[in-house]
Amino acid sequence: MGVRRAVTFIFALWALGLVLGELVQQVAAGAAVLCACVLAFRQQLPLASDVKAYVRASMALTAWQLISPAIALLTGAADRWPRGARYGQVLDTMAGAAVASVGVAGVPWLLLGALILGGWVLSVGLGLFQHLVRWPWEPPSLLKLNLARLHENFGTEEHPRYAAGGFFFHRLRFSHGAIAILGPALAVMAKGRLVWLRWLATASVCALLIAPYTAFARAALLTGLTVCAVSLALLVRGTPRKVGLALAAVLVCVVMATPAWRARLGKAVENLWGGERALAMSVGWRLVKEHPLVGVGFGNHKPAALATQAETGITDLLSTDSHNLWLTIWAETGLVGLVLWAAVHALLVRALIHRHQAGSVAATGALLSFVGFHVLALVHYLPFHSSVHLSFSFVWGLGLCEWESRERNAQPLDASNGRVQDEGMRPDDGC
Repeated sequence: MGVRRAVTFIFALWALGLVLGELVQQVAAGAAVLCACVLAFRQQLPLASDVKAYVRASMALTAWQLISPAIALLTGAADRWPRGARYGQVLDTMAGAAVASVGVAGVPWLLLGALILGGWVLSVGLGLFQHLVRWPWEPPSLLKLNLARLHENFGTEEHPRYAAGGFFFHRLRFSHGAIAILGPALAVMAKGRLVWLRWLATASVCALLIAPYTAFARAALLTGLTVCAVSLALLVRGTPRKVGLALAAVLVCVVMATPAWRARLGKAVENLWGGERALAMSVGWRLVKEHPLVGVGFGNHKPAALATQAETGITDLLSTDSHNLWLTIWAETGLVGLVLWAAVHALLVRALIHRHQAGSVAATGALLSFVGFHVLALVHYLPFHSSVHLSFSFVWGLGLCEWESRERNAQPLDASNGRVQDEGMRPDDGC
């Protein structure tokens, strides 16, 4: 099949994965990386210089993550290879660059918008049911869905309220994934050319904010409100801004009027200053001090943290990461990995800002999503859940793709010189 058809299929599959689950996204991400490699080999990747810099930095970071466990073993910083599931997440690092690369073949914006909007509306509807009613159905064991968190009551015996998980059946994947999509929805709400589209985006924003509310995800809800505030302050003027501020105020009042939410927020400060997160961060700092340059190896945080259990009292659950993205990256991949990670994100945000200034709604949404990611990253290691990291990466990669009101992206690529052709794609241009 032709390149553009292949890319459309990959992007549509990824869009469905934003709602349905991690495995679908991983398959789409793998296909995107493979397709990008084929296009690069055939010299069909006419990328802008700033996107090239981002892609190359992503490749360098991926390479370092791949070899860091071996270096940790050689230096004595680790005594084992990381688990396959964690080590396999190295592919996620290339996801955003892969989307930006294969996107030169054309992005089916309307199809992606319809799939993501429709999927998230259904997921939020399911989340509302999970929030109000104790989940009654036992899914097939093949799906490996854990119902324990869905049955956790954050309310009272008389008025139970459960943490929603949407189609993920996991409250953090559900709520953090919603924050990834919130940025594009806010961008369309603020900059959409059609009135009905702006109203549809506004309804989507409301639905996406329901996700962290019903999931009792404190950091996600506060992040969502922060991203909304940034959007209203920088992108919206006049009456729409006043309406947006009024809706945000209503949500804050609803949260404060909910006993379960008041209890959750009351425990947040305690959790950061002396609670579980403080313990996880202190162990992360200990690993950094012991192995500052190369770290304990990508994916090796848990065994390295558990090795300190006798002295620190770290638990199996808390040892998975340092509950802070930058600290976890430093602990696992050392100062080298930390600098590479910072370079990747600095180059990404520079490229997005250029496109935002040129009028790209997709880039504006990606920038808002970027803000949400790094606010959440203060208290979560987001790449631990591949579905979350891949959701953000998908949005960022799309932000670097061509955005026009007319589908110039429907034009194919010239294999000989990397320029866009005017004629149809040749049948043999496969991926």
